Amino acid sequence: MLDFSSPSWHQIRKWIQDELEKARLRNDAVLDQIQTAALRGEIKVLKRILDLPNQATRGVAAEPED
Repeated sequence: MLDFSSPSWHQIRKWIQDELEKARLRNDAVLDQIQTAALRGEIKVLKRILDLPNQATRGVAAEPED
């Protein structure tokens, strides 16, 4: 189980937030359909990681979606 109050988690969260912002800015650029789909997938994964503390408090397993 992850400790979402640890300094390590806060550093990881900050890094993910920075990466998410960069990905959103790249998404505003003109990309082809494949690049756009890949970038949206990256954004979705980053958002899911950021949501881990909420999933833990809801008792939801962080299992990948099919």
